Amino acid sequence: MEYQLPTTAPDARSVLRFVVPLVWKSKWLIAAAAVLAATVTFALMSSDKIEAWSGRANLTIGLAPASDFLAQKSGPAVAPIETPRRTIARLSDPAFRELIVKRAVFEPATASISRSMVASSLRGIALDKERDVAIELTAGSAADVQSAFRAVAAEVGAAHAAILDRQLDVVESRINEVKLRIAAIEKEIDEVNERLLKPLPPPRRNESQRSLISPMLVTTISAWNELQSLVRNDTILKQLSEQTALRVEADHVVVTHRSIERLRTSLLAGAGMLVAMIILTIVVNPPTRASGRLGKIDLTER
Repeated sequence: MEYQLPTTAPDARSVLRFVVPLVWKSKWLIAAAAVLAATVTFALMSSDKIEAWSGRANLTIGLAPASDFLAQKSGPAVAPIETPRRTIARLSDPAFRELIVKRAVFEPATASISRSMVASSLRGIALDKERDVAIELTAGSAADVQSAFRAVAAEVGAAHAAILDRQLDVVESRINEVKLRIAAIEKEIDEVNERLLKPLPPPRRNESQRSLISPMLVTTISAWNELQSLVRNDTILKQLSEQTALRVEADHVVVTHRSIERLRTSLLAGAGMLVAMIILTIVVNPPTRASGRLGKIDLTER
């Protein structure tokens, strides 16, 4: 014997009988979604129009004595403190960005939004020149853009200054060592000169002795000249070294002055869709379960 399942839709009372317990079980999920939507709405609508200001600056990486030149006298005498690629990686490091956000002094009215903007927008771009890197960032005001650039200049400058100081310490140590050798040679030259100029008694006069002293003096003076040349070259090497410098382009302090109303609208729409999807999921699923349950017929009754 064949039995047909009822095809009539469940009435409102049946739907509510299954929806209410399900809604009650999901009360925390619904409450969380409502709180989320309310928080996002309040955060976006409580403030007035929010504006984003973008800036651009050029970072010129400093010069330091090259390691290969100091060790082996090979290659260029000076080289960039670090490669532009390494500097760009430094700017992209989340820890470095967090340091910039903490160090920068933002205006109270825009501090919160500027911290978020700078942390997400700070980036470096390699330029055609070997030592130049373009830095771009966005903040909540023109003053905050300047403050962020000052923080970047301070942090990058400090890191590069530490590298430069280590290289210059090597040069300075070498200069001091050579100067000690020069002082010892000068003392030796003075002693030889005294021996040459000092008159010898007639019985002890020995011209062969003087002839031996003269070549030794020439060799000593040649070594002295060579050491003086080393000191002069290392001094020039120190003078060729440069600190890293950040130049803010006056024409690019505020590249864009844009409103983020579209972002606000998108976030609100997303929050609304999230709540709607949760509600629809709860409302649509129970009738299906209800239909399935109503479709079960006790065959013993027939």
